[in-house]
Amino acid sequence: MATWQLAAKARRDLADLVESLDTEQLGQPTYCAEWTAQGVLAHATSFVETGLVGFVTTMAKNKFDFDKVSIAMAKTQLGRPVPDVLESLRSQASKSAVLPMFPEAMTVTDVAIHTQDIRRPLGLDGELDDEVLGAALEFLTSHKMATTLVDRKSLDGVRLVASDRDWSFGQGDEIVGTAEALMMGMAGRPVLDELSGPGVAAWR
Repeated sequence: MATWQLAAKARRDLADLVESLDTEQLGQPTYCAEWTAQGVLAHATSFVETGLVGFVTTMAKNKFDFDKVSIAMAKTQLGRPVPDVLESLRSQASKSAVLPMFPEAMTVTDVAIHTQDIRRPLGLDGELDDEVLGAALEFLTSHKMATTLVDRKSLDGVRLVASDRDWSFGQGDEIVGTAEALMMGMAGRPVLDELSGPGVAAWR
C-alpha cells in the first residue's frame, strides 16, 4: 500500500475509534498530557485542515517549537462539533503534509501512536492495522525525522525484538515485547511492564 494511502487508513481508523466513544470518554485523559481523546482528534485533524500559510505562520508565532505548534493547531479544531471534525479527517484522510520535508511515514506513525494513546487508557480492545504498525516501527528506528516523535538516544545500546512478528532492530541488551508495545515504548509511553529483557532497565 502506498504510504499516503496508509496514512489515510490510519486516520480513518482513528476517526472510527473516536466516533465509538461516548461523551464521557471523549473528555477522558490520554497518554498525551495536553489532550483528552477529543483533543487527540483535534490534533490529527488540524494537520489536514491547516494550509501552508497557516502552518508557517503558526510555526513563526511559536518560535518553531513543534510541540507548541501542535497544541496551537489542535486548539483551532476544539470548538467544532465532533461529528464535523470527524468528517474533516475522513474526507481529507489521504491529504499529504503541508511541507515536503514531512514524510508520509511520520504521519502514519504519529496517528498510530495517538490512536493507542486514546485506546489504552480507556481499556478498549482493538489493534492497529498490521501494515500501519510495521511502517511506524521502521520510521521510528530508521528515519532522521523520527526525532520529532522519539528520543533516538534511547535506542543506543539496546536491541528491540518483537515477540509477535519477525522484526528486530539494533544491537545490545534486548528489549522484547509486542510490536505495539515497542512502538509505544519508543514514544515514551507507559508500557514498560509489557516489555522484558535486560534492556528494559535502560528505558526505565
